[in-house]
Amino acid sequence: MLSRKRLLQHISQIKMESNSLTKFWPLIYSNIREFWQITEPRIEDAALQLDIPIELYYYSELGLDTFSIEEFQKRDPFTNPEQFERLFARLDVKGWIEPIPDGKYQVTQRARNAARQIIQAGNAQLSGFKPRSGLDLTRLMNLLKQVVMANGSESEPPTKWAISRRFRVAEKESPPIVQVREYLMDIYAYRDDSHLSASRPHFNDAGIVWIVLGSLVGGVDVAADQIAEKMEFRGYEAYDYQVALQAAVEVGWAEETEAIGGFRPTPAGREIRARVEHLTDEYFYHPWSVMTQEELDDLYNLLTKLHDQLIAYKKLK
Repeated sequence: MLSRKRLLQHISQIKMESNSLTKFWPLIYSNIREFWQITEPRIEDAALQLDIPIELYYYSELGLDTFSIEEFQKRDPFTNPEQFERLFARLDVKGWIEPIPDGKYQVTQRARNAARQIIQAGNAQLSGFKPRSGLDLTRLMNLLKQVVMANGSESEPPTKWAISRRFRVAEKESPPIVQVREYLMDIYAYRDDSHLSASRPHFNDAGIVWIVLGSLVGGVDVAADQIAEKMEFRGYEAYDYQVALQAAVEVGWAEETEAIGGFRPTPAGREIRARVEHLTDEYFYHPWSVMTQEELDDLYNLLTKLHDQLIAYKKLK
């Protein structure tokens, strides 16, 4: 057992390592966004042409084994659960999912095959990508795989719900660029696992309150109708956000401003958001201790080159 001194030194080292690694996540997310902009238009077109619900693609990140509100909220506690209920009803009627006990739905093999088909159509948009200027895709693929494997073997927290559930399409025979995209999405899932493990103790089932706190920290004199407009995809109305803002006031995270209907974060609200982001980084980067400094340098340089070349490739599509 570690002595108190050794334990404090260990925690300090983790924090120092996390701080030195924080440049990676924005770069990883930027690459993911570039992949989305290249592949998703084709995925949406394929779904339309083949009469396949596009939701099978979007919710493949939540797994294509079983669907339920409880399961979906493990990764997405910020969306109105009524939106999930409406989705389940539509997919059930069309035979994409089938009711099973305990309020769950079994995703059919037909649905999994359809999701794979449209995702592969998106991946086909990457077939013309030719790495240049020292971008070694095989090296990048292996480094990302090392991170993903370390994430999988890490003890909790964070929980491993997102990374263990997501529906994967890339195989060993897939082109390196497709495997790179898949590994980046695994890392994206682990980031969600890390953030929810850090934040959920503060909001429990009230994910909408965490949404409004984030909006307040990121803006000035924010009002409920502004949040509803910005977060339309969450399925909540302005009234719902007004209730959530009042709840944030009651717990000391927000306060009303002089502007009618306006709210701003309190110092306590800002502090809790900052603390959660810091803990998210600690969870997220802790497995990266398996990487040498040379590997980290290579990974960052290769991700930077990939980002620049994806932007150039996107312009050609």
